[in-house]
Amino acid sequence: MELSGVETEKRGYRALLQYKDFLKIWAGNTISRFGDAIDSIAFLWMVYKMTGSTLMMGTVMAVNAAPAVLFGMPAGVLVDRMDKKKVMIITDLLRGITTALMAFLYISGMISLWHLYVLTFINSFCEVFASPARASVMQVLVDKKHYLPANSLRQASSSAAEIAGTAVAAVVMGYIGIGAAILIDSATFFLSSFTAIIAKIDIISNKNEPLNMKQFYFEFVEGVTVIKSNIILLVSLTMACLVNLVLAPFNVLLPEYSDKILTAGEKGMSLVLMSFTVGMIAGSLVIGQIGDRFKRSTLIIAGFLGLGIGMMSFGFISYIGLACAAAGVTGVFIPIISAGSMTLMQESTPVDKMGRVMATTSTLCLLGLPLGYAVSGILASGINILTTFKFVGVLIILISIPPIFIKQFRQH
Repeated sequence: MELSGVETEKRGYRALLQYKDFLKIWAGNTISRFGDAIDSIAFLWMVYKMTGSTLMMGTVMAVNAAPAVLFGMPAGVLVDRMDKKKVMIITDLLRGITTALMAFLYISGMISLWHLYVLTFINSFCEVFASPARASVMQVLVDKKHYLPANSLRQASSSAAEIAGTAVAAVVMGYIGIGAAILIDSATFFLSSFTAIIAKIDIISNKNEPLNMKQFYFEFVEGVTVIKSNIILLVSLTMACLVNLVLAPFNVLLPEYSDKILTAGEKGMSLVLMSFTVGMIAGSLVIGQIGDRFKRSTLIIAGFLGLGIGMMSFGFISYIGLACAAAGVTGVFIPIISAGSMTLMQESTPVDKMGRVMATTSTLCLLGLPLGYAVSGILASGINILTTFKFVGVLIILISIPPIFIKQFRQH
């Protein structure tokens, strides 16, 4: 029997073991997501205890979303001109410091509502720069052929960290306090910053011309043009924006669905959301291992079709057990969409323009949410919940059909 001198190429997650610096950044990102999950609960409880007002909670969350809407797309221009490693380190350090300050102010009883507005704005402003920097770094840390398992691994670990963080938050807040929970989130930012410090990352920047208003505008338009001129990116972005829009009613109506249809209250909603997350972990693990056998377009279209069918199924379910099962199955398709779309974006975007493309995509997807939430109120007042869920599912299925007939998209 003759042995081949060529080593079989590693596929799936095993292939990622060769990328030591990617694994460092991945570990830091997972640790940070764990802290974010803790903070998301602790922060809301802190605001509620301080104000006792859902209106005030809404204003704080609006401040949290403002930087992404106001500065998301311009930040992409700046990130493409910066050293991505430094951006990741500095933004994580700043968020660690501001989060620690928030915790100490709360523990000492010196915190005021204006502190929350300022510190929340700073943290979100940092994330506006950190997110496109992370996306750009992935392109140089991992070979193009392994983008899909790398994105899937990040999705799976982020979902698992979210479950773990949610569980730890309840324990820490119950036995030690809200301040301690927020301090844990602060510590995770410092750990994430450390992983970026020790990782070797090639400098990716675009500094060919001095930056002035004319050059800034040119580079901004250049990033938008990358999307407009690439049918693959344009179709993916359009689908993502539309689905974000039509999914809003589900997110808004889920509490009422759990309370009045499933008669399961807050516990039922938690179980449904947990089932979604478990499904997302399973989907991420599967797609990272076998996803390279399929075209990216096939994954994205199949993901949207599965998501639409899953969402529509909630319109026929009034039992908590079945709702959790439907959530678990539907959750499987979410990472198929997200990992497939991110991989397609990374494969189709020049490295020196990734910050702009990522920032533009994120901002445009975010802009659809307010309209979606407004539409949710109109639908809820005129259509019952189950019918609304069926309608949402049908719309997602319809969104997934046109790309099937776009030949250039199907080829990827």
